[in-house]
Amino acid sequence: MGSLLEELGWKNFIGHEYPAHTGEPVLARDIRRYALAIDDDNPIFFDEAAAKAGRHKGLTAPLNYISWSVGVPGAEKATKDLGEDGLSSFVGIPNIPNAFSLGWVRGGEELEFFKPIYANDRVTVRGRVTNMAEKVGKSGTLVFVTSEFTYTNQNDEKLATHVVTMIASPRKEEAE
Repeated sequence: MGSLLEELGWKNFIGHEYPAHTGEPVLARDIRRYALAIDDDNPIFFDEAAAKAGRHKGLTAPLNYISWSVGVPGAEKATKDLGEDGLSSFVGIPNIPNAFSLGWVRGGEELEFFKPIYANDRVTVRGRVTNMAEKVGKSGTLVFVTSEFTYTNQNDEKLATHVVTMIASPRKEEAE
């Protein structure tokens, strides 16, 4: 039996670059709402004077806001255009042939932060597939796809890197 990666033809996609995507300007309102949603009352997320009194140049966003600052490219779709699992796209699942013919779970992620996001920033994300591997276990073949994303602001300053490992496996046929 051959490798699932060979069967799918995915090895050729190691190094595949995701299209760069720039989000809309970060709004102070969205920073405040995000901070409220994660129950973080740090004044640097709500009060520009408090942020400037510290080491920040203005209202800043919580660290993990990075993924919200650009959104998921292609994710805003009408219900009729969603896949059977409700997804239209997902960070870490490459846009390659037959990607959604497999079932996916998030296998892990690592974030490294360099600079904060401020109100009015425009954040751009660029990414690429860095590795693919497979492992055969008791439950069948698993494919591990690792991608690395780099976030920059409008001044091309690196804000963060995000390494995502997704795990795919063939969908089990439903019992009739």
